[in-house]
Amino acid sequence: MPMRKPAPVSLPQLSHSYATRATQIRAAIEPHRRWIESKLGVSLPDAVILYSDIGFHNAAIKRLLGYIDSEAPIPIARARLAEMLQLVEIPDEHLPLFDLTLHRVTNKPDESLICGTEDIWAYEIEWTDGPVFVQLRDLPTPVVAVCTGYYSGPDGVAETRQDILIVPKHGLEPLISLLKSLQVSDGKARLKVGRGPATAITEYSWDNLTLDPTVVTLLRNDFEMFFEREAWFRQMGLPFRRGYLLHGPPGCGKSSAIRAMISSRGLTAYTMRFFAREIDDADLDYLFASAAQNAPSLVVLEDIDRVFPRTGESKTQVSLQALLNGLDGIGSGEGIVTVATANEPTALDPAILKRPGRFDRLVAFPLPSAELRHEYFQKLDLSFNNADLEAAVEQTDGMSFAQLREIHIMAGQRAFASGRPITGEDLLYGLCTMRQSLSITNLKPGTPGFARSRVNVCRKLMEDASSR
Repeated sequence: MPMRKPAPVSLPQLSHSYATRATQIRAAIEPHRRWIESKLGVSLPDAVILYSDIGFHNAAIKRLLGYIDSEAPIPIARARLAEMLQLVEIPDEHLPLFDLTLHRVTNKPDESLICGTEDIWAYEIEWTDGPVFVQLRDLPTPVVAVCTGYYSGPDGVAETRQDILIVPKHGLEPLISLLKSLQVSDGKARLKVGRGPATAITEYSWDNLTLDPTVVTLLRNDFEMFFEREAWFRQMGLPFRRGYLLHGPPGCGKSSAIRAMISSRGLTAYTMRFFAREIDDADLDYLFASAAQNAPSLVVLEDIDRVFPRTGESKTQVSLQALLNGLDGIGSGEGIVTVATANEPTALDPAILKRPGRFDRLVAFPLPSAELRHEYFQKLDLSFNNADLEAAVEQTDGMSFAQLREIHIMAGQRAFASGRPITGEDLLYGLCTMRQSLSITNLKPGTPGFARSRVNVCRKLMEDASSR
């Protein structure tokens, strides 16, 4: 008996209706129209709808919920806004929606501004739907903030969030004055990674650095004079911008110098993780646009020789053309300094350096010389004699500042275990440990002598520890 084919299963067809952004926003407002008009004291035709990137609705979350994660970073403008809130209300019949998202928060910047940091985790609570009425101190204008989501069209891959404000027409002028005041810089150094909030970074002074004289001339002095000569730049009809490419081996102070640049002027630096899977050209465009809107500011592009190599083989989703457009278009963004880093500039795609004006200064950060190592150890203010100091300088030839710092840390750990200040003897112990560690890392597992070298080094470390 022949087998019958199963009847085809009818699957439900998904259909979407798309509309313009204005239509979607008005549709989100309409269910709450009567409540919004009662709070504003005017009918909607006598009000205006404004886009805002400050997030009035998110500033009201703590007043509504009684809690926010204290570790979650908050943009300075939103934090100021939250302090001004006197009254917060939502419609009785509306159940608000919130997103709870776990974020990695950069807590203690180290040698790199982005990588190599000690991170903590925080939950960010974000308002995602519906209106909220806010009354602000010193602002006579009532404000209703609305957050709504929509899909921009058939090609949209994710929901777009739109944050808007609704205010009476007569209240527009005082509201704009308030928005200006919220954005005024407080002079604190901050780092904004991608589309996340700008977070404070550890203050860092030029005096904390041990700099080669050439770096002092080409970078520190040039950077400081740039801001002091703004009027001259404008008088001469020159674009008030600057570009630096810092290059040299890892651990030689490039990122530390950038931290000093940010801190010395209390600027906000804008950067991004180029190798993140979700990053694309739109994110780079946003980075440059944000820096221009908040000038004076820095744009930091770390390790661009890895991001845009001469070979063209890159794992980033950001195109080289998007970078070139950003670097060339930044000329209209007055007061912006672009700082890029590279371990080996000759490995860069030639298009980045081919056009004059993209980078005004190419600044080399070589491995520290004997003079710089001597100055570095002297700055540590350790209790050691000249013989120990000279031995440390001689035996650290070819090491980076990052390795010198690690030697100091190991010396400090040894001194702490004995309950006393760090001495020159501790420093030499740290140096011995560092050189022996390097001898291990230079051998790959599976190669002849690897296991034997590990045993010998460990035995030597134990003998040194017991003899001291």
